[in-house]
Amino acid sequence: MEKMILLGTHGRFGEELIKSAELILGEMKNVRSFSLLPGMALEDYIPSVAETLGKLPKGTLCLVDLFGGTPCNAFCALSREYGNAVVTGLNLAMLMEVYMNKDQLSNQELADLAVFTLKESGKNATRILGETP
Repeated sequence: MEKMILLGTHGRFGEELIKSAELILGEMKNVRSFSLLPGMALEDYIPSVAETLGKLPKGTLCLVDLFGGTPCNAFCALSREYGNAVVTGLNLAMLMEVYMNKDQLSNQELADLAVFTLKESGKNATRILGETP
């Protein structure tokens, strides 16, 4: 079974992030988003995530938007049973970097790469380029 990358986000952020990454990388296979929509509680969100994690190998990488938010809490709670890795701070650079390396690195190495990419992707572009706002 090929590695999967699961995204957990508030609203349709994850779905739109996949579409944005596909504009650059082309079709992305084995990436799935779980959207927490208005009115959904943790109890509504967990079953679909659990169903998918139950079909995947332990250690599956899950990228979520906010530390402490409902998607994060759901994926972390499920990690006790399914052994999935959870990294917060999901952004476009992180998703693309992890996706491009998913077949070469272990899930733990991908989790470390996700955090590294998150830290490195934020720049003060005007300062770097010598522009003054």
